[in-house]
Amino acid sequence: MILKSLRSAFVVAALLLTCTNLPSAFAEMQRVYGKAFNLNGKLEYLEAHALTYENDRIVAIETTFFDADSRKIASQVSEFTHGPQFGSYDFMDERHQYNDGVRVMSDRILIYSKENPEADTKRKYLAKKPDQIVGQGFYQFVAANLDALARGRVITAKLVLPAQMNQYEVRIRKRHIQGNRMQLVVELDNWFLRLFTPDVQVEYDLDSRRLLWYRGISMVSNKDNKNVEVVTTYDYLQKPSLLSSRVD
Repeated sequence: MILKSLRSAFVVAALLLTCTNLPSAFAEMQRVYGKAFNLNGKLEYLEAHALTYENDRIVAIETTFFDADSRKIASQVSEFTHGPQFGSYDFMDERHQYNDGVRVMSDRILIYSKENPEADTKRKYLAKKPDQIVGQGFYQFVAANLDALARGRVITAKLVLPAQMNQYEVRIRKRHIQGNRMQLVVELDNWFLRLFTPDVQVEYDLDSRRLLWYRGISMVSNKDNKNVEVVTTYDYLQKPSLLSSRVD
């Protein structure tokens, strides 16, 4: 369950980092595409992200996941009414009918999950705190702290995880810098939980502040309803040819 929870937390629309590169007069929409491969080099799924901005601030993200045959398999819709690190969202795995999400309010946060259409929806309220990070707001948080991370600072925060019906403290630290590329490690701060949960590695371009690749548990489960380790690369220029007839 923690693996599925981390999937929710690390859905890589992070792509949010690109907002600093858009001209303010035209900062309305951006599309980013990803390809996720398992460790055997097989394509697991494709990602298509549509980011909407108003006055240089992220307001919404629509993320769609496709299988290797360009069939839609999952989706996530996020909005940022309560600030860039508080990304309310609803995620739906269409193959396995799994659903979870978060609704951020002014003083509390509702988290929910539903394993399948026949299961009861689990719901829980958390008090809203300034050190929490919700959904795709994680990458806004990283963007705000990218320079400090490059200097070697280790940053901690609480990730709200609806599949786990809880929140966990994570730490983000620099692994290395090579040229203008910085690799970061994201891991649970609790040493005992780290024994059972793999970390996440991400790499950014320090000049453009864009996410280049992600390595960790897959964002959506495979046909066997398993979340496997993948490496996902991102393209800010053109969509994959497999999506040419599927995504605008």
